Amino acid sequence: MNAEKVLKIKTQRPETIEFIDYYLKLKGIAFTNNTQLAAVLGYRTNSSITEIIKGRQNIDVDKLVVFKEKYKEFIGNPKISVIKRSNGFAIGEIQHPDQDSPFIDLGTGQYIMIVPLVQDYAYAGYLSGYQDDEYIEELPKHSFVVNKQHKGKYMAFQVIGDSMSNGTDESITEGSTVTGREIQQHLWSSRFHIHRFKDYVIVHKEGILIKRIVKHDVELGVITCQSLNPDKEAYPDFDLTLDDCSQIFNIVNVTQIR
Repeated sequence: MNAEKVLKIKTQRPETIEFIDYYLKLKGIAFTNNTQLAAVLGYRTNSSITEIIKGRQNIDVDKLVVFKEKYKEFIGNPKISVIKRSNGFAIGEIQHPDQDSPFIDLGTGQYIMIVPLVQDYAYAGYLSGYQDDEYIEELPKHSFVVNKQHKGKYMAFQVIGDSMSNGTDESITEGSTVTGREIQQHLWSSRFHIHRFKDYVIVHKEGILIKRIVKHDVELGVITCQSLNPDKEAYPDFDLTLDDCSQIFNIVNVTQIR
C-alpha cells in the first residue's frame, strides 16, 4: 500500500466537509450504502466514497451539486437537522470515535449504537471479508439503545438455526440478532469471563458459530462450546482450538424476533 492511501489529504476543502456532514446525516435514510451513492454520483466504484469520508480525497464541486440535487428533499427536512451542544457533539448526529463503534447521542442520557450486521446469507462472505474495511463498511447496520458510550469493536450477527433455543428466557432464537464485543486476540491467553458473559459469537475457519462457552483451557488454547437446545444427540458439546478461530465476540445484546 502506498503512502497516498495511508495519509490523509493535507486540506479538506469546504465542499468536502459539507459533503461528509450530509453523508453522516443521510446514510441509511436517503441512501443505503456507498455502492448506491457511488452510482448516483457517477463514481466507478464505492471506494471513492470511502476515500472521501476517511479524509483521503476531496470531492469535486460538481459531485456535491449532484448530491444536493438528488437528495434535496432530505437535506431540507427539519426532522434530520441537529442541535449543537457545547462539547462540540450534536444531538441526533452520528459520531465516529477512533477505533470504536459509531453512536448517536439522543440527548436524554441514552445513545444509539450503530454496528455492522452480518445477515444469515452473508456468513460465508464474512469469513473472507472480515479484515476488509470496505467490506465491513458496506454491510447493513443494526442499532440499539444503550445508557452509555461503549468502547471497543462491536458486530451484529443474525442467528441461524435453533441450537441456542431451549424454551427459556435464555434462548437465542432463529432469526434474532446478537451483538457482540470483540475480544482481541492478545487477550485469548487469559481466561475468558465466561461467568459474566456466557454466550459468544465464534468466527471459526469452518463457519460462524453462536454458542455458550462453558470451559476455557488457557494452557491448551481450547474452548468447550455448548448449545442450549436440550437435544444433546443433535447438539452435543464440542471443543474448538483457538488457533482455528479468527474472531470471538462476547454477546452483549440480543434482539429477539416475534
